Amino acid sequence: MKDTKIDHPTPLQKKIFKAVQEKKDLVINSTAEEKPEIGYLLSLLNDLSRSQRKQGTRAIILTSDPERVTALDEWIWAIGYHSDTGSAKFTEEGSLKQQLNELSAGPVIIVATPGRLAELLENGKMIFREVQQMIVDRAELIDNWKQVEVISNRILGTCQRIFIAAKDSKVLRDAEKLLLKEPELVTTRKKDAVPEPETKQDTSPVLKEITQYYINVPPRAKITTLMNHLENHSSDSVVIFTASRKTADRLYKVLRKADKRAVSVHKGLEEKIFDERFERFTSGDVQNLIAGELSAGELPLEFASQVVNYDIPEEVEEYRLRADLIGSGKAARIVSLVSRQDQKDMSTISSSLGHAPEEIPLPKAVKKKITPVESEKKSPKEPKAKSAGKQKTGGKPRNKSSRKSSKPANSDTKLRQLPRPTFDQLEGGRSGKKEKKGIFGFIKGFFGGNREE
Repeated sequence: MKDTKIDHPTPLQKKIFKAVQEKKDLVINSTAEEKPEIGYLLSLLNDLSRSQRKQGTRAIILTSDPERVTALDEWIWAIGYHSDTGSAKFTEEGSLKQQLNELSAGPVIIVATPGRLAELLENGKMIFREVQQMIVDRAELIDNWKQVEVISNRILGTCQRIFIAAKDSKVLRDAEKLLLKEPELVTTRKKDAVPEPETKQDTSPVLKEITQYYINVPPRAKITTLMNHLENHSSDSVVIFTASRKTADRLYKVLRKADKRAVSVHKGLEEKIFDERFERFTSGDVQNLIAGELSAGELPLEFASQVVNYDIPEEVEEYRLRADLIGSGKAARIVSLVSRQDQKDMSTISSSLGHAPEEIPLPKAVKKKITPVESEKKSPKEPKAKSAGKQKTGGKPRNKSSRKSSKPANSDTKLRQLPRPTFDQLEGGRSGKKEKKGIFGFIKGFFGGNREE
């Protein structure tokens, strides 16, 4: 890696590396400038470096751009040099006969244009028995998918197929259906920037094995509930999803004030700052990641043990994306904080899950804080009513000074129930003209009930 001047992988490259190790078919949203090969080839090269056998084709990389073929071939040579792992490139520019001889020798990694490799395989009547990966780089630029299909059909046994594309298209989606088996999407892009392939998740329930929970949150107690929940799971690394960047920043300040290690990320951040903050979470430097106004599909999550829905997603699909973080082993549980206004969204999600999440009780510390507040609202009225009834001296009414002192007993009620002002009480009235003064104004005020008491 040092030879190619790569100090550390980007979040996308890390996510690709992790996904490749799970041996599933993948669709990766990436441009050539983002060097996705660092993610998908390092795992393969690492395995090959431990292998005693250095012959036999293990990977095929297809790209329609001859210059890209050369660039990938040179990169593989630079990285594979230390493990004695070689590669061979095949494009229309070379001699067909010479390339047939090279292909027959069984290069460990083949980098080729689809047209030339398909032609070589047809002429040489060759098949592959040891290929572990077939990668289609810059898939959106492939104009003849029949050639890719010819190559794919020549691979026998289990093979991981990976498409890398900078943008989506109908042709690409059709090719994915033909060649990929239930592919996983790998991306750090905005959800609307690169449309996902037609998803099959809409009709499939969330698996019961996934640990889903929710907490019914009382009014004005969501932050308190979150903080106590985090306190009860202090050893976990937690990803907290919020609906806005403003909420994310607010929670960040609350967590920092409580001496909890946290970072917040949202769409408005520059890429460098986003990567730096995300790196702090994935490296374990901070324990909590707050994601504001971001989809779970935009985060290359790897090391979370818990996901918290501070704000319930409006779409069922977004909940599924967050639940998928658990399904791929990246989180142990998903917990939703459900307030009164969230209940409708949570009900919609529950009806689409296949089974409802399990309710967990409100943290005890939150219950203790709420109970005294509710009792205080009722208790002050009773002693004041009793004291008002005792303000009699021998059955006679009190003097003027006594009546004045009795007014504070009702002052709280007046503050809570201020009368709504009429237009006549506002200077200028409804039309904006000033109200007439003098005897007529006085009489109007007296009989209209708007005089001051």
